[in-house]
Amino acid sequence: MNKSILAFLVLASLLCVGLMPAMCAEKTITDMDGRTVTISKPLERVVTAGQSMAPCVMVALGVGDKIVGTGGALSASTNETTPSVILPAIRSLPDLGRGYRFNLEAAVALDPDVIIMEKDCAGHGDSSAEYSKLLEKFSLFNKSVPFLVINNAACFDKPSPDSIYAEIEILGEIFDRQDRAEEIIELLKDEVSMVSGRTNDIRSEYRQSVLFLGMVAGTDYGKGKLAIILPDYDCGTIFPEITNIKNAHTGTKRELVSSEQLLTLDPDVIILVRSPGGYKVEKLYNSEEYKALYAMRAVKAKKVYTTGQLELSRNMAGLEFPIEMLIEAKAVYPDRFQDVNIGEQLTKHYKAIYGLNDEQIKELKEVMGLDWMDKDGF
Repeated sequence: MNKSILAFLVLASLLCVGLMPAMCAEKTITDMDGRTVTISKPLERVVTAGQSMAPCVMVALGVGDKIVGTGGALSASTNETTPSVILPAIRSLPDLGRGYRFNLEAAVALDPDVIIMEKDCAGHGDSSAEYSKLLEKFSLFNKSVPFLVINNAACFDKPSPDSIYAEIEILGEIFDRQDRAEEIIELLKDEVSMVSGRTNDIRSEYRQSVLFLGMVAGTDYGKGKLAIILPDYDCGTIFPEITNIKNAHTGTKRELVSSEQLLTLDPDVIILVRSPGGYKVEKLYNSEEYKALYAMRAVKAKKVYTTGQLELSRNMAGLEFPIEMLIEAKAVYPDRFQDVNIGEQLTKHYKAIYGLNDEQIKELKEVMGLDWMDKDGF
């Protein structure tokens, strides 16, 4: 063998072993479907797919610039979500389709080092079967492009924030940001504890009733009904064991309801969620379409609140699920949260999780419909 070639090979081996291991390394991890996935490093080109909060996690980890294409990170109606504000470049990246309608061929054409696929098992009828078909299709490309499966909270028999913590851990591992991942998890757990620590001693007979309501009057989605109501754990949210809230809707699925049904339920508090008819409290109070609801106790007592764009679609919310819980719990038990200004807490959250400045935070609060908390001192 030519001595110069031999010397080059020896040098390359030394670099891989010692000086530059990241240039040649492979990492094997287990994803949330129990699959063993081998990923070559460094990861420089990443595609995210499904109803995914992965772009938010990646920004929080400091690797958002590695995303070259995404599915589920943009809103079909407004084109603005948490990912589009915290990572503006995502607005000009290829949008590969939402949920299981992901364009795999277009994703592979982007030559990614890995595809991160988040399955959403919530309230979409045959979505689980459709995701299974998509993952079978993924396997055809697995030799050329590894894919990692993340299961959102709705994929578990009893949804909990633990699945989000697991997702952060896995992404922290593949990007070698384990310390930052642990820091993010602790920040989120501390916020969840702000809720549970104030509500866990409320006895069942003193629990307030709440209706999680989406306005749909006059929309095609509404089919002549006035609202859609959400059950516990909808889309992997609304955790009654943490907020200690009693959902006035005792069913297990979303349900379109009439004004008569709403008047019969008559909860203590109403929390509006993102829906085709909007999510702003003023509309429920002032619109002629909802005049029939003025007799409801929550409306008369002005106990109607909103979680803006957080609740109904997971890809809208990012890592803000503890803020949802805080809004819900303070709306129902204000005396227990007198010392908590959630508008200020959200500012701290955005800075600690995403590293946003004041101007970016103002924009994101407006996009997500959460600026009302600063205006109202909530």
